[in-house]
Amino acid sequence: MQNVLDTFAAEVLRKRKAIGYTQRQLADKLHMSIRTIQDLEHGISNPKAETILLIARELDISIDAILFPNIVRGHISKTAMDFFAGKSEAEVQKYVSLCQQADKLKTDK
Repeated sequence: MQNVLDTFAAEVLRKRKAIGYTQRQLADKLHMSIRTIQDLEHGISNPKAETILLIARELDISIDAILFPNIVRGHISKTAMDFFAGKSEAEVQKYVSLCQQADKLKTDK
């Protein structure tokens, strides 16, 4: 089983590549050295909470998803969480019901 630092390193690497950033580009955007990014991606560096937050924001991923991807992946995306933030349970249920109806229409064709 991976420890949290190894998981964080793997997720930073995976997400950075998915976005299409080089290590240099991510380092520049975060005002960090490329060596810092390399150390983070290899699990050598033990990042501060502030660093984790900055990276998560730049890579558009929630902190829980970057630290515990196996728990979060496949459940609900950050975009969906942001969309539903502040909505009542009834509003969320209406939207879920609408999506289920749309899925049913697609499969009925």
